[in-house]
Amino acid sequence: MKLLQILKKKPFCNDLHHFLFITVLFLLSYKYLFFIVFLIIYLIYIFKKTKLIIPIIILLSLFCIRIEIFNILKNIEINNEIEVYVIDITDDSFIAYYNGIKIELYEKNHNNIPGDIVLINYQNKDIDDKSYDNDFDYKEYLYSKGIINIGYSKTINKVNTFISLHYLKVKYLAYLKNNLSNDSYKYVSSLVFGDNVLDGDIKDSYNILGLSHILAISGLHIIFMFNIISFILLKVFNIYKKKIPIIILFIYVLFIGFSPSITRAFLFLFLKEINKKGNIKYQKLDILSISELLLLMINPYQIHNTGFILTFLVSFVLIFVSRKENENRLIFGYKSYIIIYFSTLPFVINISNKISLISFLLSPILSVLLTFILLPIAYLLSIFPILDIVFKYIFIFINDYINGISKYSLILNVKSFNIYFMIIYYCLFILLIINILKQKRSIKPFIFLVSYLFIFIELDYINPVYEITFIDCNQGDSCLIEMPFNRGKILIDAYNSYDFLKSKGINHIDYLILSHSDDDHIGDYKEILENIDVSIIYYPIYDLRFNELLKDYSNKKGIKSGYKFNLNSISFHVLGPINKYDEPNLCSIVLKFEIDNYKFLFTGDMELKEEIDLINKYKKELDIDILKVAHHGSNTSSSEEFIKYCSPKYSIISVGKNNKYGLPHKDIVNRLKMKSIIYMTSISGNITMDIINKHLYIKEYK
Repeated sequence: MKLLQILKKKPFCNDLHHFLFITVLFLLSYKYLFFIVFLIIYLIYIFKKTKLIIPIIILLSLFCIRIEIFNILKNIEINNEIEVYVIDITDDSFIAYYNGIKIELYEKNHNNIPGDIVLINYQNKDIDDKSYDNDFDYKEYLYSKGIINIGYSKTINKVNTFISLHYLKVKYLAYLKNNLSNDSYKYVSSLVFGDNVLDGDIKDSYNILGLSHILAISGLHIIFMFNIISFILLKVFNIYKKKIPIIILFIYVLFIGFSPSITRAFLFLFLKEINKKGNIKYQKLDILSISELLLLMINPYQIHNTGFILTFLVSFVLIFVSRKENENRLIFGYKSYIIIYFSTLPFVINISNKISLISFLLSPILSVLLTFILLPIAYLLSIFPILDIVFKYIFIFINDYINGISKYSLILNVKSFNIYFMIIYYCLFILLIINILKQKRSIKPFIFLVSYLFIFIELDYINPVYEITFIDCNQGDSCLIEMPFNRGKILIDAYNSYDFLKSKGINHIDYLILSHSDDDHIGDYKEILENIDVSIIYYPIYDLRFNELLKDYSNKKGIKSGYKFNLNSISFHVLGPINKYDEPNLCSIVLKFEIDNYKFLFTGDMELKEEIDLINKYKKELDIDILKVAHHGSNTSSSEEFIKYCSPKYSIISVGKNNKYGLPHKDIVNRLKMKSIIYMTSISGNITMDIINKHLYIKEYK
């Protein structure tokens, strides 16, 4: 009773944001240790200003306990045969609870539905760690969704079935899919049910134009529904009670699943209504802080979920953006949009790695127009799908328009922000917000922010280092060579490498060298050529598959042994292929070049016959420092004689972890160990060699 009396008095009014900020710093320090410094500084500040140290210590202790519980659950062993409760499904997987643990199970052609209790055979699947700094962290993503383990399953039999709201959602979505056109269904599914199933190209177009927030269920959706429900209750049933719309909205949130954005929006509305009772009123910042603290207590790993971050970041910024008296609504709308744009920019860039240079002009208008067109139509179609006879043409037009305008919007590829660049960015952004709140007319903070962004984008022009990155592309090959001061870029092979190039913000590649035509060496070549300007594509002239693969490209050149080319200070000498063979591996480009007295040899998937050809013709030229080991360390290559002539100091093996081929072969590893230091992408992740002033520095990501 005493606790209830304290809560009724609304404790810590106007101070709850301190609890939120300290919690965020505390949770970030689990991943980035240097945040402990910020945490200590802020604790000292709070102690001097508010004396709230004891309540904050209690709060942080609760979060410590919550994280430890999560860690204990992560370490629980799962047996081969288990009984699980299905809560969600996709075409080839389902999410289920097992002894309080949320797990994702991959099973093709399963017929499980939400609400089922099923007996399965379970096989654990390792969750791969990141391969480079800005790589997508799948493990962190799963944890942010509350999923602790993933594995393969085979359903043995269904034990029981319970009623599930999520099952009703699945069935209703199936009904809509059968009764709506493809484009209409995808928008309704995204805007009403929170399942973003829009095609990748249209999602990219929305991201590029800064309109991705339109596709997520947010506070606007909740307010829209709240007002519509209240209006219907008042006009049709003559009922004016706020509890009923809130109960209906809670069922809706439960029905579509508790995504961060909609849960935050509902909590904010719910707390706002409660806040109206009593004499003491919490401010909007207090209500937002309570909402976020509640969600973080449920799952602290949500702090790393981009959707969670963006929804709270935008809400936080909007609290401080207020319209002045007599300020034009259009001007205020543009000002709000620009502030929100810059507040979310690092995260938006990390999603798409692209900026539209005309989004400032178009996006505020499009944002308003599309919101008030798409949202009402989507809700109407979710109830009356027969109206799609008319509305489907609107969605087709919107898709064509958004795709079209994004292609001609002066797109610039931009590198991803790492945590350090992001901290500097937000320090400058906070200065801008403070300047706005104090209503100063100085534009210096805005100039500082834009200048920093420009320097960040053009950072390669002041980088004096040769950077050679052996990309961890799983069971394949790809290596990026970057010259100092942005004087040139070369990509040797292109398997699973586009995401890495995108994260680097690369707009231009001078030479794309495809060693041979096997997919594990050229897999991403089309995506690279469609999105990045490439001057010349080099390929082995004896590999006849390229005649078909590269028929649509004029900037190609077939090369063979003896061909030489330069890129500024680097001279490339093609040693192979020497002879024509039917097997693509035997026609691999063998490339030698030198950077600051360090000699490199790239060998593709060269096999023993090609090695003999090289020894016979280039015996004296094979002496090198760094060897990109042929064929992922297979025993079809790297003969004892060849390694003797090469005598590398460092050997790089590009190979996938636990691959089905059992590579690298242990005999090859032992042979290379006799001569060199071995690095493997399966162990090291990305392997980066920095060369500056004739010194070599090797960095492993993992």
